[in-house]
Amino acid sequence: MDRTQIGRAGELALALYALVTSDGELELFTPVSDDDHVDITAARKGGIPALAIQVKTGPRLDANGMVEANAFFDHGHVREHPAFLYAILLVRSVAIEAAWIVPSPDFNRLAYRIVRDGRDALEFRAYPDRADRWAPYRIDPLVLGPHLLSVIDSLEQRIPSDFLNAVGGVVVASRVSGP
Repeated sequence: MDRTQIGRAGELALALYALVTSDGELELFTPVSDDDHVDITAARKGGIPALAIQVKTGPRLDANGMVEANAFFDHGHVREHPAFLYAILLVRSVAIEAAWIVPSPDFNRLAYRIVRDGRDALEFRAYPDRADRWAPYRIDPLVLGPHLLSVIDSLEQRIPSDFLNAVGGVVVASRVSGP
């Protein structure tokens, strides 16, 4: 497969694993175009998208037994927000063998960075089975859904009170569980 096909396969694998392992509590949306580094957005069922996810798929290990992924941005425009996540996947066949979910502030801090031809290149290189700088972000692929839900729940999702005070008639409701 070419790079585009490998990338799309990773996006579809992430969507499948996240949907199934969240028991349908996670809703995923794909943008019409991928020109702003967002492959998938995610929300709790019935909610608005709270996460933007850039999926990077490694189809093999390199000569050192590591997964490699790269992100490229125009110089000075690297995305940095806790709700912007990198999902790096090792997908050599149909199963996700290893997965890392990394918030962009951490990814930007830990990735090797090179500036070349007016672009920032961020390089991820990690072992799928041993300790390294990325190990704290490695998760079992069978908990992708619950993990993404926990990230959504941990983010500040409140509308700023000054906005509510300035806009009359806005009511804030909280999510109620049950029938």
